[in-house]
Amino acid sequence: MRRSIVILFAIFSAVMLLAIACSSDEADPNATATTAPPNTVPAVDRTAEPTPAPTSTAAPVPTIGATEPSSGGAVNLAIDVNGDALQFNLATMSAAAGLDVVVTFNNSSAFNTHNWAIVEAGTKDAVATDGLTAGQGNDWLPVDDSRVIGATALIGPGASGTATFTAPSAGTYQFVCTFPGHNPTMFGDFIVN
Repeated sequence: MRRSIVILFAIFSAVMLLAIACSSDEADPNATATTAPPNTVPAVDRTAEPTPAPTSTAAPVPTIGATEPSSGGAVNLAIDVNGDALQFNLATMSAAAGLDVVVTFNNSSAFNTHNWAIVEAGTKDAVATDGLTAGQGNDWLPVDDSRVIGATALIGPGASGTATFTAPSAGTYQFVCTFPGHNPTMFGDFIVN
């Protein structure tokens, strides 16, 4: 059943991308080629480095967290992508509630444009869908949406950007790339202690 939903969502995303591409009479100079997403990889199976064929021993899930603020009172976190795969290199990030958080997102992809957004738990797909309406000019993020806690702008291949926000109350939130079609595989948990 889950696989059918993933396939259905992938088809829906492809149709939406086609509709977006066909809705403009002029070419977008900021558009980038997006390769087909890899098979969906559950968050618990993501690793910091691309791995060879799966083995019988499960690798630990990479996590980045900060328990101590930097000298400026902010927690500095960093995240990247797994090359040109539509995946972040981390499945989990964390910070303490109430601290200022600066997330540096390095897009080491050679081809894909991405963003990074922290959103309320369970809303990553809805935020990405609503981002389609907001459009590229709004970084594929809905404008003034209370579900979005913090986000970067769109980041082209080989570039970096930051998201600055105050860590919300304790709980588990999600981070996601809302570029059309990326949210099914580019997401993780942001745990606030």
